[in-house]
Amino acid sequence: MKICLTLSSFLVFFCSFNLQTESFQRGNSIDEQVNKITEYQRGWADGHCEGWKDVKGKYAYCPYPPYAPYPTYPKSYNSYKDGYNDGFKRGMSDALKN
Repeated sequence: MKICLTLSSFLVFFCSFNLQTESFQRGNSIDEQVNKITEYQRGWADGHCEGWKDVKGKYAYCPYPPYAPYPTYPKSYNSYKDGYNDGFKRGMSDALKN
């Protein structure tokens, strides 16, 4: 009985350790897996800042960008350019309101 208990606890430890090392070997940390940022969201943030600066001046500080909306069809989550264009329009709009 004692041998089975020790063996089962070893197997549980080994399996959990093996799953963690596979994740890190692929180059993905746990934070990257949970907080996956799409190319559309990266473009949205950059575009929002540039749209803000287009209205306020090139030396203006960019505010934190709002959350990116879901891209509408035919736009894609994998397209940085789509996110940038939408973010630029929103950044200009937000700057004009302030």
